[in-house]
Amino acid sequence: MTQADSISKFESLILDSENAFKSGKWTQSIALGESALKACHLRLSVNNPRCIYIMKNNSLAYEQAGELIEHADKIERAYRVALLQFGPFHHFTIKTREVFYHLAVKQKRYSETIPIVIAIIHHERTNTNDELEILNKFIELYALYKKTNQVQYEVPTLESIATLTKKTMGADTDNYQQAVIALAECYCKQKNYKKFDILASRYSLDIKCD
Repeated sequence: MTQADSISKFESLILDSENAFKSGKWTQSIALGESALKACHLRLSVNNPRCIYIMKNNSLAYEQAGELIEHADKIERAYRVALLQFGPFHHFTIKTREVFYHLAVKQKRYSETIPIVIAIIHHERTNTNDELEILNKFIELYALYKKTNQVQYEVPTLESIATLTKKTMGADTDNYQQAVIALAECYCKQKNYKKFDILASRYSLDIKCD
């Protein structure tokens, strides 16, 4: 096979994998995508943008096919390589991060999930600034801090939740009342009695801090 034939075969393989991906033929997309990635690494390099593009498509195909766990190492590698080469806000990084996030949650890798959620919040704030979506991510973040016993981050996270709940849902809603109560209870637990008293008085909370 001549070099020209080899290049043509390589380009054809990439095109076939792209077409399968765009058509939603996930099993075919995975098979072709993995072959294309292997050829790309041999012809170019692991860090080449074309190879990372294939890795991104493969990660999305794994998720669509319901095969996150089966391809865990490849999904994590795709995210790490994209992050290293392009930084946190590139399209390839964002897409591979989303898949890795779902994988990490599924595997209960809570400590590793925290920086991903923080990155998603930052991206939302600097782009669409969808405050309801940001609120939901802060709620996830608070749950992760609880699961990993990172008590020092609970209060600032609950303060953000309360602020965003008030902005997105209103001060007269049950959701805001629940957010305020959760914040007051956290102040109490951490022995910040001054802030507890201020909050309890301001919102006439029927809770005690002993």
